[in-house]
Amino acid sequence: MHERVLHGADRRGTGGGRGGVPLLLLWLVAGAALAQVSEDWADSPEAYFLTREERAEWKQLDSGLARDRFRESYWLKRDPTPGSEKNEFYNTVLARIKTADARFPIEKTPGSRTKRGFVFVVFGTPARVNETRTPPLEPPRPPQAGGAPRNPVGVVEGNETTSVWIYDRERTPRLLEALGNRPSLEVTFVIEPTRRRDSIQNPGLVDEYRDTLAKKSIVNPDVIPPAAADASPPPGRPALPQAVLSPAIRASLEKAPSAARSENGSVFGSAVLWGKAGDPETFVWFFLPAGADDLTLNGWIRSKDGTEVAAVSEPAAASPFFSTSRPDGRVVLRRFALPPGTYNASFAVEGKETRASCAATLQVPALEGAFAVSSLILSAGAGRAEPTPSTLFVFGESQVPPRADAVFLTSESLWYFLEVATPSDPAKVTLETRLRRGTEEVGSSGAFPAGLVEIAPGRYICGTEMPLATLERGDYVLYVTVRTGGDQRPSVRRGDFQLLPSGPGKQGSRQDADPT
Repeated sequence: MHERVLHGADRRGTGGGRGGVPLLLLWLVAGAALAQVSEDWADSPEAYFLTREERAEWKQLDSGLARDRFRESYWLKRDPTPGSEKNEFYNTVLARIKTADARFPIEKTPGSRTKRGFVFVVFGTPARVNETRTPPLEPPRPPQAGGAPRNPVGVVEGNETTSVWIYDRERTPRLLEALGNRPSLEVTFVIEPTRRRDSIQNPGLVDEYRDTLAKKSIVNPDVIPPAAADASPPPGRPALPQAVLSPAIRASLEKAPSAARSENGSVFGSAVLWGKAGDPETFVWFFLPAGADDLTLNGWIRSKDGTEVAAVSEPAAASPFFSTSRPDGRVVLRRFALPPGTYNASFAVEGKETRASCAATLQVPALEGAFAVSSLILSAGAGRAEPTPSTLFVFGESQVPPRADAVFLTSESLWYFLEVATPSDPAKVTLETRLRRGTEEVGSSGAFPAGLVEIAPGRYICGTEMPLATLERGDYVLYVTVRTGGDQRPSVRRGDFQLLPSGPGKQGSRQDADPT
């Protein structure tokens, strides 16, 4: 295995700030998600956060399909939570564009397309606004007797307004930090309603700062769109379960939260792997603290159009194929042979009351000749695989039990594993990592060789160790970018975990025996 230690522990990410609110969400705004066919999309409010490099790339695109994929990538690269059901950047865009259109229109020009709307879109709401209206000119005085004749002077209506937007460190500190820790920023506008226009007095400086924010808006530079949904199981694939769920169970599943970790200590996890057989298999599981044994696993899976493709209601049997940070819990596992696509799912473990529940998005990549990357498996380490076909989570000759509760101790190392399919050149595949604690980036690595190990024709595995001893306790997100070194689009995978300090009695529990 390749050992790599994250560096840059004191670096701050662009999402820093008090209150846990991502920095970018305070000032990122664009237009609707779909470009209007009557204009160049790069000139629309949607594209205010295009970097200069992206703008040059857009000009080189010569097909509608290529431009559609570019626009989709534009949103995904700016999603602060890649892989989740919501794109907070996109949702903020829709809310802010509506505000700009309502506040800053001039005649028939939508507010988001005026200069004030542009600055609002990029920089956000100013801390203060100072406005001065130009008084009308005096009308021409009549000529006096014996005086020289005077040419008439046009009368100005006096509705020209100078507006100064001020951003300061008291009310807009995160914006000024992103602009190089400026003490303040002022943008001056001249609004001329009679000429149906407004203008910026320092446009060059504003555009320079816009480009700075555009670059910092990219938080996931290599996220790719998910596979297209297809609910038809291919020949030979096991049928999906079709249990009958009562109205009460369905009502409970509809209310399942999206948070994977609940207050009672239960944790939901999922992964898509394909192994040597090459057929994608979706795993969902719950870690449950010690409690009653008479439990039922209920759940449904729906395609993006709302069609229910699977439903399950069965005894929640304990699985031995996981490790946990505590020995008094149990893990409930369910496997599904989902075809490639994106699905919405909801699961719950029920006893006399609901022990755990979660709603999640499941993404199954297509493998037919296409570059694909599996889910990210977080583990405390690998062991020799047992010689039986029933053993799960086998990477090559090693069994890698996922850490079911996603909790690690500072005395442990975190190992992350991936499967890679059909890279253009396996020897050129690289990994790049980024580690966040809350909204702060605490470490990153440059690109390093993945060290792929072939397990079947066109399919490979890789695994890397990340020591945890130097990290503080807290909730972390690990992003791993997989690049092929060719023209194939990179993939980004995410793993969430919680880090606790080591202490007496805090030993990980490993469950890796085969089922009977």
